[in-house]
Amino acid sequence: MPSSSSRKRGGRSIEAADNISSIFTARRDLLLAARQVVRGSGLGVEECDLLISLYGARVLGWDDIEHDKQGFVTFNQLEHFLVHNASLLSRRIRKLAAAKPSLLEIKDTDPASGLHFNSKRARITDEGGKRIGPVWKRYQQMSAKLLAGIPQSQLKAHYEVNDQISERIRERRSGLNDLVSDKP
Repeated sequence: MPSSSSRKRGGRSIEAADNISSIFTARRDLLLAARQVVRGSGLGVEECDLLISLYGARVLGWDDIEHDKQGFVTFNQLEHFLVHNASLLSRRIRKLAAAKPSLLEIKDTDPASGLHFNSKRARITDEGGKRIGPVWKRYQQMSAKLLAGIPQSQLKAHYEVNDQISERIRERRSGLNDLVSDKP
């Protein structure tokens, strides 16, 4: 995919594909910053993504990831929520749960929940919270510095557009092929 910055110099109007492509370009560039944020934690970016998601559910009160009152999140929810590759999710969860001291706690799903009997849930432990808390603070600092000087109106518009893109994809998750078909 060509860089979006090479497209905007042509003086032409920005097309839908330019906006979507710019998200991929930003993700690539942000991954470099994310590696700096997690440096020294003894964890990889994917592990930190998992721990921060569970930290958000249990400690920060995030409501954008479905969790129970104790902060447990099903593996299935995590697969759909994580920013980074979820293909090795079970392996990462087991590794973090087996760490000494354990950073995650794993439990079977409550039979009364109606979820599949084989479904598992994970929650960050207190020790996991202590370990990921400083990483979350560095992430917040990096974000503030990166966005410093950008007017609030632009930040709000950017956030709202990304939120709408995500919402439209979630609505069509079972029918993503419609996005590339000739049907309107």
